[in-house]
Amino acid sequence: MSQEAMLAAINAELSKADAATMSLVLDALRNAKQAQSQRTFRANDLFKALPPRMQTASEFVGENQPFDPKRSLSLHGRATIKRQIKAQNREWLSGQFQKLKAAWIMIIDGQVVASGVSLATYPKPEQILEACHRTGKFPLLFIDEDHLAIEEGGSRWHRTNIPGDYYPSVPLTLRSNNSSTLVLGDFDTGASSTFVDYEWLVKQKLVHLQIQEDAESSHHLNQTYAYLPRSFVVEIASKPGGAQALEITIACVIDWKNSPFVKVNPDRVALVGRDVLLALRPKVLLDFDARRTEIQTKKAAKQARAQSKKTTRRAAASSKRQ
Repeated sequence: MSQEAMLAAINAELSKADAATMSLVLDALRNAKQAQSQRTFRANDLFKALPPRMQTASEFVGENQPFDPKRSLSLHGRATIKRQIKAQNREWLSGQFQKLKAAWIMIIDGQVVASGVSLATYPKPEQILEACHRTGKFPLLFIDEDHLAIEEGGSRWHRTNIPGDYYPSVPLTLRSNNSSTLVLGDFDTGASSTFVDYEWLVKQKLVHLQIQEDAESSHHLNQTYAYLPRSFVVEIASKPGGAQALEITIACVIDWKNSPFVKVNPDRVALVGRDVLLALRPKVLLDFDARRTEIQTKKAAKQARAQSKKTTRRAAASSKRQ
């Protein structure tokens, strides 16, 4: 009912009321006004009582958007807004990363309210959603670009655009909820993190964008790219029949086909960095003659080391005889 209709209905009822009834109505209106004033006062007091970390800091430029469960902004749109805020606060963010020794930070009302020393603790979508409900705002999450550093160069294996050049490949199984898929990624010891084609993951039904998530941005080969940090159970298989698995945060790169990750290998769908291998600690044999990667069991690795020692001793004995 509109305000005009409500007033008309009230006036119609008051025209029929006696003095006693009108006095009761007047008291009710005054009491309602007083109660509203008290509710506003309590809300203001609650804001003042918030801890300092939740209050606006003049050093940070930008605001958290109010939480809206129906937010329809595309991932590209979110990435653009996030990139602008990041550019405005680059020096401030760098100082926070150094002070907290953090790989990621969460900002609400200009203050860091959560952080982690590695991407292994990066908030999951449900944790971000909880922060939205608790604060009534979309939190801003930033990742230190140094934790996604990719060193140029290194050994190659899969066939690339360079004649006679190859990138080593590593087979990984990615699991999320009830879906899983096998990906043959290029293995790069110069990359600290792992990067996968976001659109490819969507087709594999491993990822779907949620309202509380925002894209991050970074640089590689002098080109900016956007990505969505997402946690997966990563499994690496070894022969015979063995497997190792662990939950790891991976950078899901948006618009992969136009990203710097395909400049050398246009057919690449994933770049596997040191994070996966350091976490799972497999024994990896790179056979440059056959251009194959073998994930060894501990038993096989032990036998290979023993065989290597025997070969070394034989070579040393032969050298002494000569």
